[in-house]
Amino acid sequence: MMKRILIPLLLVGSLLIAGYWLGARNYDSTNKAGKLSSSGQIYVCPMHSHIVQDHPGTCPICGMDLVLTGQSEGGAQIHVDTATQQKFGVRLATAARSSLAQEIHTYATLTPDVNTVQRMTPTVDGTLVKLYATHPGQIIPAGKPLYDIFSQDLLQIQNEYIDYLKRRSQSYKSADETRLRNKQMMDSLHEQNPAGQEQINTAMRQTEEQIEAMLQPMERDGLRLIGRLKSAGFNEAMLLQLAKNKNATQVTTIPAQQTCTVKEVNARTGMALTAMTEILACMEPSRAWLEAVFFPGQASQVHEGDTLQIQFPDGTKTQSILGGLSSITEGSSRTIKARMPIKIQRAQQLGGYADVTLLSSPHEALNIPVGAVIRTGHGDFVIRAVGNGHFIPKKIETGIENDERIEILNGLEAGDQVAVNGQFLLDAAASIADAAQRYQQNNDSAR
Repeated sequence: MMKRILIPLLLVGSLLIAGYWLGARNYDSTNKAGKLSSSGQIYVCPMHSHIVQDHPGTCPICGMDLVLTGQSEGGAQIHVDTATQQKFGVRLATAARSSLAQEIHTYATLTPDVNTVQRMTPTVDGTLVKLYATHPGQIIPAGKPLYDIFSQDLLQIQNEYIDYLKRRSQSYKSADETRLRNKQMMDSLHEQNPAGQEQINTAMRQTEEQIEAMLQPMERDGLRLIGRLKSAGFNEAMLLQLAKNKNATQVTTIPAQQTCTVKEVNARTGMALTAMTEILACMEPSRAWLEAVFFPGQASQVHEGDTLQIQFPDGTKTQSILGGLSSITEGSSRTIKARMPIKIQRAQQLGGYADVTLLSSPHEALNIPVGAVIRTGHGDFVIRAVGNGHFIPKKIETGIENDERIEILNGLEAGDQVAVNGQFLLDAAASIADAAQRYQQNNDSAR
């Protein structure tokens, strides 16, 4: 019984002794790491700022190499050897002057081009028998039916056109026969003296004038009837069919003259129609207006003639030139709009949004990669390489930027090198170094 109690007590005691020994060892190593020499050299763990010592080594917590820090006139400075730079993934870029264009990202909406809207109206009274266009947004290809109409007026015009075609055929047949007789007469009088031939020629010219005087009014009647049929909705194929069959249709199917997208439907099947009753409205599907919106911070940087890159939600892309820029701001949003015509590939894009990137006129500017800039609440910074593995945070003033480069107005000169990759780790290390040096200075003052 005593053995059963003694064994657990011995185990607990052993664990307590081991824990005390490990804690004392860690405390001692931490204190040793915290001791700083009077030489001013400070080695700090980039990940654990409380690990500070006066000689090279590794962090007892994470195993990373301690970083030598220093102080320069520009602020906290760190030294990072080549091996550590490779661990950080540090890559340098050089500030250089080159042509730079502002990229402004915004959105736009596609609205119908009102100049292409067609109002489908009959020019005769009748009854709407069937409507093929049933809802807005429906695409009606050219030649496909829009609606069926029964109209006594249209039936009468068709019959008049059929009668015209018959009269025209007879008149041209009669004219051809007269011209043939005149030609035969000329051939038979070929041996006549010149004076006689001149009389015959004069008579033939008079006959031809009489024929033209007879045919011209009839042709005008034909053009008038064709115009009335076309205004009622007939196309060339329907006119040819009517001329071929010589048979008027009781119910006429009116087709789309060109491919269109239905904008409005204003009539219903069985509705009595009068001349100029609007049945529906169609618009050309490939033409639209692009309305781009620019916000207050962007308005001063856009100008008519700038290039626009446009991407639609379905992935299709196109380009346009900025135009129709309004000089009036929109209400409390203080935005301005630009409205310009654009051709689209699909009518379904109408009413949707598009991503717009504006490329302003380029100018010469000192610039660096956008990824090198560290944006904070206290301003923009870069980590500048000052040589021999030393780095220092540098405050900068920036100008225009695009997706890849950003203009530097102040803080850097051409040829300066900045960290592009690993700059956040370097900035953190510099902050730690600055804190460590302040800690060292406080210790020195307290002695």
